[in-house]
Amino acid sequence: MTFSQDLRYAFRQLRRTPGFTLTAVLTLALGIGANIAIFTLVHAVLLKPLPIKNPQQIYRIGDGNLCCEWGGLQDSWSIFDYPFYKHLTETSPAFEQITAFSGSRYAMSIRRAGSNAAAQSTKSEFVAGNYFSTFGVQPSAGRMLTASDDRPEAPAVAVMSYRMWQQTYASDPSVIGSTFTFNGLPVTVVGIAAPQFFGDRLESDPANLWIPLHQEPVFEERGDLSNFETPGMSWLYLFGRLKPGTNPATVQAQLTAQLQQKLIADGHLDKTDLAKLPNQKILLTPGGGGISQFRSRSRDGLYLLSIASMLVLLIACANLANLLMARSAARQQQTALRLSLGATRLRLIRAVLTESVLLSLIGGAAGTLLAYGGAKALLMMAFRGATYVPISASPSLPILAFALLISLITGVVFGVAPAWIGTHADPSEGLRGGTRNIGGKAVRPQKALIVVQAALSLVLLAVAGLVTQSLRNLEKVDMGFETHGRLIASIDPMGAGYKPEQLPALYQQVQDRLNAIPGVRSASFSRFSPQNGCCMTMDISIGGRSESWIGDTDVIALRVSPHYFETIGTPVLRGRPITDQDTATSQHVAVVDDAFARKFFAGSDAIGKHFGLSLPGHGYDYEIVGVVKNTMYQSPASTQMPMYFVPFAQMIQYPQTGYARMETGTLYFRSIQLSVNGSPENYESPLRQALASINPDLAPTNVMTYSEQVAVQFNQQRLMARLTGLFSLLALLLASVGLYGVTAYNVTRRTNEIGVRMALGANRGNVLGMILRGTFSQIALGLGIGIPVAILCSRYLAHQLYGVGLFDPLILGGAAATLCVCALAAGLLPAHRAASIEPSEALRAE
Repeated sequence: MTFSQDLRYAFRQLRRTPGFTLTAVLTLALGIGANIAIFTLVHAVLLKPLPIKNPQQIYRIGDGNLCCEWGGLQDSWSIFDYPFYKHLTETSPAFEQITAFSGSRYAMSIRRAGSNAAAQSTKSEFVAGNYFSTFGVQPSAGRMLTASDDRPEAPAVAVMSYRMWQQTYASDPSVIGSTFTFNGLPVTVVGIAAPQFFGDRLESDPANLWIPLHQEPVFEERGDLSNFETPGMSWLYLFGRLKPGTNPATVQAQLTAQLQQKLIADGHLDKTDLAKLPNQKILLTPGGGGISQFRSRSRDGLYLLSIASMLVLLIACANLANLLMARSAARQQQTALRLSLGATRLRLIRAVLTESVLLSLIGGAAGTLLAYGGAKALLMMAFRGATYVPISASPSLPILAFALLISLITGVVFGVAPAWIGTHADPSEGLRGGTRNIGGKAVRPQKALIVVQAALSLVLLAVAGLVTQSLRNLEKVDMGFETHGRLIASIDPMGAGYKPEQLPALYQQVQDRLNAIPGVRSASFSRFSPQNGCCMTMDISIGGRSESWIGDTDVIALRVSPHYFETIGTPVLRGRPITDQDTATSQHVAVVDDAFARKFFAGSDAIGKHFGLSLPGHGYDYEIVGVVKNTMYQSPASTQMPMYFVPFAQMIQYPQTGYARMETGTLYFRSIQLSVNGSPENYESPLRQALASINPDLAPTNVMTYSEQVAVQFNQQRLMARLTGLFSLLALLLASVGLYGVTAYNVTRRTNEIGVRMALGANRGNVLGMILRGTFSQIALGLGIGIPVAILCSRYLAHQLYGVGLFDPLILGGAAATLCVCALAAGLLPAHRAASIEPSEALRAE
C-alpha cells in the first residue's frame, strides 16, 4: 500500500513539472541508451554462445586462429590434419563425439539442375558427417548430414542454410531432395538447417552450404594432391562434446601426449623439429562460442567502448543527481511541513527514491528505443561492406534484463544522496521560509559532481582524440599502391569448373577481354591483392648461402599477371616487372619488394640473385629480375613481412605432395584489378559482361572500388573513433548542461548576497568575475583529476593505436581547451544574469 502511494505521488510530481521530467528522462535516455547499444554488441560478439544444444559441453581441441592450411609445427596447435582427427575419434573416450570442419570457406558456383539461370556464388564449408549431431542442430526441413554421408563411396549431398533457402528459393519445399550443380558437379540438397544456425563462427556473410569432408577431394579435383589424406597438412578445426563429469585438464594432457606421439610416428621431424617437440601442445578451450577470430579481434575495442559508454552514463547520472538535489532544495518548505506533521525521514527518503527510480525506468525505456536504432547503426559501421551479419539489433531478454538492471541501479544509487540531503532540513528553518539551510547543503555535493563530470569528460575527449588520430594515421599511411581510379573484384575460376591445364588459355582470354573494355588503362589479376585476402607465407632458401636465419624468416609469396604493378600503382624501383615474355618455357623469374632485397641481400644488388623454397635443391628456382616499392598487403598496424612475386605462367615441379598441391592451388587467381578513367563504379557492369562472355559461370563477387576495399579494412578502428568521438561529445554536452544548471542555481541562491555586494560598491564586472571564478574552480579541479587519468589511459591504449605515442600533449591540450571553452559558454549566461541583478530588487528578495 505504501509503495503504491509513493508511486502515485511520484507520477503526480513528474506530471506537474514536465520541463524537469523531460530533461531528466532525455539525459538518462542518452546515457542508458549508449550502454544498451554497446552491450548489444558485447553480448552478441563476446557473450552469446552459438545457437546449439548445451553449448557449455562443447570444447574446442586447440586454440588460436591459425588459418587455413598449415604444414609445419604450431607450438600451441589450432588446426589439424585428417588422420589425426580420425585417430582422436577412435582413441578419446572422454568425448561423446568429436567433429571436424575445414578452416577455409570455399566459394561454390551453385545452380539448380536443369535451370538456365546464371549460377550464384556462395560460401560453403566441408564438415564431418557428425557435424550437426555434435552441435545438436536440428533440421528446419529434410535431414542433416550423417556419418553415412561422409564416406568416399557416398553420393554427394549437402545441407543448405535457412537464410539461403528463404531468400534465394522462397522457402520452396521442392529444394529438399533436388539436385544442384556445385562447381559443375551434381549434389543433392538433403536438408535445411535450423533458422537460427549460422555456422561454427561469428562472421559476416557466413557459409550457406555444408558438404561432407569426403567430398573435398572431388571438389578440389586434385587427386593425390588433395588436403584430405595428406599427412602433416593441417586444415581442420576440431570440436568435441565432453561427457558429463569429465575433467578438461586431464583430457588436455592426454591430447597433448597423443599429438607428440603422432608427430614422432609420422617421421617428418628433423633435428631442429625434435628439439621443439616438448613445446607442441593442445589446449582444450570452451567452444560454445565457436571459432573466435572475430571475437578476439574485437575484444579490446568493445571493452574500450563499454568503458566509454559507462563514463557517459556516470555523467548523465551526475546530472540526474544535480537535478534531484535542486528539486529537493525547491521543496524544502514542503518537506519541512511534512516533517512537522509527523512524517518520518525514512518515509520521505523512500518517496524521493521512488521518484528517482521511476525517472530512471522511464529513461531506460526511452534509452532502449534509442539503443535499437543505435545498435543497427553500429552493426552497419562494424560490418561495412557485408551483405549479411548474424547479429540482431532487436532487444532480446538479456538486453532487456540489462536495461532494467542498469536503470534500477541508476535510480537507486544516484537518488540516495538527493533523498538524504533533501529530507534532512530543519523543519523550523523551512517553515520560516529560509533558503540557506538545505541550499548550502545541496550546493557542495553538486559542485563535487561537476568536478567528476569535468574529469570524466576530459578523459573521454582525450581518448577520442587518440583513437581518431590513430585512424587518421592509418588512412594517411603510404601503402605502396594507388586506390584512386581502381576497381577490384573477387573471382573463383575453380568454382566455374576450370582445370589446372585450362588456366593458361583462361589467363589470356581474361587479359584480352579486360583490356578491350573502353576506358580501361590497365588490367591484371592475382592470387590476392593489397588489403584483400592476404596472405600465403613461405620459408625460402637462397642459392649458395646456408645461414639458418634465412629459413626461419617468413616471407609472403604472390602470383601475379603481367601489368600487375602498373595496374595497382606500385612503382618498380630497379630492374623490370613481370611481363608477357615470362612464359612457362622461359627462365623462372621473381620480382621482390624492397624489404625482401634489404633483408636478404643487404649491401649488394638483389637483381640477378637466385632463391627458392626452403627445400633441398630448390635454392636456384627463381632469378630476381626486379625490385618494387614495399606494399602493405596486411594491416598497416601489423608487422609487414618481405614479399616476392612470381608469374602465373611459371610453375615449379615439387616431388613433395604438400608443396605440389600448394603450387597447383596458387595457379588459380582470386582477384581482378582494373585501372580506369573516370569513376570506377561505372566499370562494374562492363567487367561482369566481359567475364560472362568468356564463361557465364565466371561470375565476379565483391566488386567494389579499391578505395572502398581499403576503407572496409579499417571498420573496427573507424567504429571506435566515431563512437568514442560521439561519447565524448555527449559527455561534454551533459557536463556543460550540468555546469550551467549548478551555476544558475547557485546564482539564484546567492541573489541576496549579490545584491549586498553590489550595494556595497561591487560593479557588474566584479560579479561576473566572481561567478566565473566559481565555475572555473570546479573545472580546474576536474582538470587536475582528469589529466593524470587521461595520461594513464593513453599508455594503456598505446598497443591498440597506430602512430600515437604514449603521451600526446597536443591531443591532451586540445581536450582541456575544449572543456574550458564549453565551461565558459555554460557559465557566461548565469554570470551575465547575476551581473544584471538590481541591488534594490535583490535586497527585497528575502
